[in-house]
Amino acid sequence: MYKTIVLLFITMLSLFTVGCSQASNVQEKEQKQALVKVGKQQVTDKKEQVWQEVTVKHYDLEGGFYGLTSKSGGKLLPMNLAKKYQLSGTVLKVKGQIIKGMVTIQQWGQPFKITDVELVKLGKADAGVTF
Repeated sequence: MYKTIVLLFITMLSLFTVGCSQASNVQEKEQKQALVKVGKQQVTDKKEQVWQEVTVKHYDLEGGFYGLTSKSGGKLLPMNLAKKYQLSGTVLKVKGQIIKGMVTIQQWGQPFKITDVELVKLGKADAGVTF
């Protein structure tokens, strides 16, 4: 009886160890493959991020907002675009990540958190748009 319990315990411990290591490997693979397409370019979901050249445009929908459009047509809805760049026609190079699971009233583009930004060309202020 004692041998049966010990054997059962060792078997369960072995299965638990193997199961956890397989789950860990699956999670690592999913993290490496977690790419979100933005137009034809790709931005990774984790640490690796790529620079994208985008144009800022003001949209007078749902109270008004600024959106970023990439050269390939991808639409990004920046959650933290600095006021100094909130001018239609501004061209920026941005690096950041898509915010998954966020719902916005704009219903335009993918919510995007900017981590780095470089100014390429400053746009002009729109008539009637105030800060």
